[in-house]
Amino acid sequence: MIVISSFIVIFAFSTVDHALSPMVAILQAFFNVAQEKILWLISSCTIGIVSGLVIGPQIVKSFKVPYVLAFSAIIMFLSLVAFALCANFAVSLFLRFVFGVGAGLISTVMWWLAYESIDRMFYTPMIVVLTASRPMAVAAGVPLVLYGSKYFGWSAAFIIVGIILTIFCFTLVSSSPNDTQNKETFTLKNIFARYSGALSTKWFKSLFSAMFINRICYFGFYSMLGIWFFKKYNMTTLQIAAPLMVIGICETVINFIVPMLMKIGKKKLFVLSVASNIAVFGLFIWGSLPLWVAITFIALFAMSDRVYNMLLLMFIPSIFPESKDKTTIGSCVTLVSWSSLAAISYIEGQFLDILGMNLIATLLLLSLVAGLISYYVIFSKTVFEKNN
Repeated sequence: MIVISSFIVIFAFSTVDHALSPMVAILQAFFNVAQEKILWLISSCTIGIVSGLVIGPQIVKSFKVPYVLAFSAIIMFLSLVAFALCANFAVSLFLRFVFGVGAGLISTVMWWLAYESIDRMFYTPMIVVLTASRPMAVAAGVPLVLYGSKYFGWSAAFIIVGIILTIFCFTLVSSSPNDTQNKETFTLKNIFARYSGALSTKWFKSLFSAMFINRICYFGFYSMLGIWFFKKYNMTTLQIAAPLMVIGICETVINFIVPMLMKIGKKKLFVLSVASNIAVFGLFIWGSLPLWVAITFIALFAMSDRVYNMLLLMFIPSIFPESKDKTTIGSCVTLVSWSSLAAISYIEGQFLDILGMNLIATLLLLSLVAGLISYYVIFSKTVFEKNN
């Protein structure tokens, strides 16, 4: 039940988060702001997620996990409902931040479950859940919200997803293993001490610097996806739903295939996935291909991205064998990724109409190549070297 509840919680959160990009036209009309500024709703939520992730490991060490889950569920639901009903853009930015804080805390709990709490026989399924829930939301949740916004309004669609999120947060509360760890006093000093310890871990700075650079490409494309489809292919909000469904299904399915693909060798699989990731992104991002050829390449980009990122999660115990605080390490995966999203979505919201989409696309491609080269160097000295 833990795995199922975790899947639905991440699925619900990812649905309302990723629905913002393809709904830029609807939200622009609702808030009466420039189209690019809608991307700041992504940034504000992401800053909240990062904030929740920063304090999350210490929160988990200071308070019982069921209480953390319940508190997070309540603030996420209340802020989501208020966001769906508030037409003031500045207030909505704050509400998205609060929603993100709750999501960041829940993400920390997920890493606690995966690395420190759940039975080892459920480790791989939990990793699959952590990687597959978001693309499944793109495949099913986002299209449902897009169609729902047409028939009964986007606000109602968001609130329904919020109700589902809250229900399964409390299901997760009831099914989580007992939190028997001795609790520490929650202080700023303890928070800094926890990250200070992580920063001193060998390869920590190198890996997470590479991750920040690498994720700029993936999240940068998804942030401007709605605007990209509109400007490159003149598609409406509802027309974007079908491509998202195809892309999301492909990105979901690959998560379940990676354990089988690993039989060819971790190094070979990593090299194949990153090479194809760079190649297909460089082909479709300019918007010069026929629509469904571009969609096919986007799906391949998303799938290859899932492959090497799932490998990364599986590599973490080998990269940091001496670390005794895997919850903080796991939280940093999400923290750094979402920090990258916050940075690039803000940049796009501020400069996309000034710099133009092609210049932004060049920035994303350069970030992708630089990040993947850095990954390869690190893995060659840790995971691949040990295998040999």
